[in-house]
Amino acid sequence: MKVFLKTYGCQMNERDSEALTGLLQEAGFIISDSPDDADAVLFNTCSVREHAEERIWSNLGQLKKKGPSLSLRINHANKKIIGVIGCMAQNYKDEIFKRAPIVDLVVGPNDLLSVPILIKNIVKEKSRALAVSTMEREQDFYVSNFRENKNHAYVVISEGCSNFCSYCVVPYVRGRLHCRNPQDILDEVKRTIELGIKDVTLLGQNVNSYKFEGIDFVKLLRMVNDMEGLKNFSFLTSHPKDVSKELFPMMRDLEKIKKSLHLPVQSGSDRILKMMNRGYAVSHYRKLAEEYRKTVGGLLSTDVIIGFPSETEEDFKKTCGLFKEIQFDSAYIFKYSSRPHTEAQNLSDSVSVEEKEKRHKILLDLQKNISKNKRCPK
Repeated sequence: MKVFLKTYGCQMNERDSEALTGLLQEAGFIISDSPDDADAVLFNTCSVREHAEERIWSNLGQLKKKGPSLSLRINHANKKIIGVIGCMAQNYKDEIFKRAPIVDLVVGPNDLLSVPILIKNIVKEKSRALAVSTMEREQDFYVSNFRENKNHAYVVISEGCSNFCSYCVVPYVRGRLHCRNPQDILDEVKRTIELGIKDVTLLGQNVNSYKFEGIDFVKLLRMVNDMEGLKNFSFLTSHPKDVSKELFPMMRDLEKIKKSLHLPVQSGSDRILKMMNRGYAVSHYRKLAEEYRKTVGGLLSTDVIIGFPSETEEDFKKTCGLFKEIQFDSAYIFKYSSRPHTEAQNLSDSVSVEEKEKRHKILLDLQKNISKNKRCPK
């Protein structure tokens, strides 16, 4: 049986799809490069932004034109199984079946281990399957040796987040922070090295909060640095309020860690940061950036959200001012979109679409000029 898997969203989703691919192959499935010749089409989905969800609904609509899903037909020969897995599945659960009747399978992030057996059950029983547990994964999901990229590997160290930023859906679709056993992490890095991959990125929605039975993030980094055969490693993503005082000196001193830091600021306005429930002020972020540049001296990138509810022109100017001051090497600039279940969903989305577009372009052009000048100083 052939399976096509399409991935949307972040690096965590990429790693989940890679791990699932390995599990599917071990269960006897063949991975297809095209949805056209596949018996099952799976979408590993993202709910962080509205645009990502719109793309998935659109793709499901395109598949609908090609015929109903297997579970809705008596004569099911040569009809595909359609699955929505990942964050969007957790966010919408059985509502997906109502909005997209073509779908046979809905599986949340914590239940991805069950995908191979659920597909087989759909074929056998000719009925839909729903698995959207709110419980943490009981088994380590990242056990397959399959790696799509032969030069670089993602290694998940934690899942979910307990910060509950007011705009963010992650705690509701990925759950609260859950840290992997450090031995499982080191074993995965070792298997990766044995495959000939010497460059890894440690992943988590908030890696700085990692802690497992006395092993914190800094200790884990030292343990990874000591892995024989590893050439380089990095980590994503950090939260400004959780950066420890030991992190930057350690980044400076460890020979294998890449000298780069992705540190999302989200806004240059203290008022907006408070509404976002970020847990820090601009002054704290500024101090972190200064300490990082002074101690490590590496690349610094960030995320920012434009058009958060009630963001004024003055708030936006403060964000632009912070960009000019800190001089990020790169930045991911996003327009705010309301997300289900979040606190910010209850706020009036008072910034118009046109104003969001305008501010997005202004900040994007500003960052392009900053990046250009840093690459090619006058």
